[in-house]
Amino acid sequence: MIGRSLDNKKLSSFEQCNLSSNKDEIDLIELASIISKSYKIVAFITVIFVFLGVGLTLLSPKNWLSSAIVSLPSERELQSLDSVNSSLLLLNIDANISQDDIFGSFKKNYSSRDLFNKYAENLDVKPVGSVDVSRLITDKNMSDYLENKNSYVLNYKSNSDLGIKDTLAGYISYVNKQVNNEVNYQISFIIDNAKKTATEEYQLALQLAKNEQIVRIQKLEYAASIAKAAGLQKPTHDAFDISGDSNNYPISLGYDALSRELDIERSITDLTTVNIDLLNKKMHLDKIMALKPIYVYFQSFSYLQQPSDPIVQDTKKRILIVILFGFVGLVGAIGFVLVRHYVRERQDALVRLPKE
Repeated sequence: MIGRSLDNKKLSSFEQCNLSSNKDEIDLIELASIISKSYKIVAFITVIFVFLGVGLTLLSPKNWLSSAIVSLPSERELQSLDSVNSSLLLLNIDANISQDDIFGSFKKNYSSRDLFNKYAENLDVKPVGSVDVSRLITDKNMSDYLENKNSYVLNYKSNSDLGIKDTLAGYISYVNKQVNNEVNYQISFIIDNAKKTATEEYQLALQLAKNEQIVRIQKLEYAASIAKAAGLQKPTHDAFDISGDSNNYPISLGYDALSRELDIERSITDLTTVNIDLLNKKMHLDKIMALKPIYVYFQSFSYLQQPSDPIVQDTKKRILIVILFGFVGLVGAIGFVLVRHYVRERQDALVRLPKE
């Protein structure tokens, strides 16, 4: 009975301290009162965590970004290349190098990691970072998508802001030079092929003309031999009334005329003097063979925005870290205050228990 009475006293004491078995009910007003009484501790712990978040963001390496916006090269920037193309077209040589081809080559070369490494090898201070190309506007539903569909952003990312802008500008120039070299090599290759093709065409036409000359000489020899055997020394009165193929030589011309024509035909060593098609091919070949190696410099893109000053790429992420640390600090501080309060309440209840 005495033990039972002590248990009842203990139970009544805990009930007075709000430690009843019904734990589903929470007095929010009391919680707010407890927290407000210890607002200094809550604020202090929260500030400490915020400073920890700031310190973490300051100590962690930053990702710096410099970017430029480019688009298709304009006609003015390709003027020197267009001039060369026009000169080649006069000789029926089509370089087939378009504005889109040049800009596409620029983007491909810019994205090349190997090319960036080659560029870095030539610098006194080796840059550490990465490059990439992205569309300025990716959403096709935007009103200005068509206007900017050929606009691209050139990015250079690094964990150091030292010289990042100059590195990007230098790499863009390096890539442009690489595109120039590729295009000039392509033009040189096309010219070499044109020279080879023109030479082969002329040699074929020359051989055909020589074959025709051989046949004409053979026909003249036959005709002269027949005229001599027939005793036709001079042309007959109707010799020049015969029309037909000029390669047919009637014996009515007489032996003397046929012999003279045979001598003239045999004396022709330069067939371009009597064959207009062969002469035109020879002139075309001479003009192509006279082409000298050329180097055309042009800009393979148009700047819409020059390389920018470096900015921290993950600013939003760092702000989020600080906010997260502050939130954790606030929740932790409130939890600490509440636990401390109820621990003290229980200790006080236990201290008062023997007295009752």
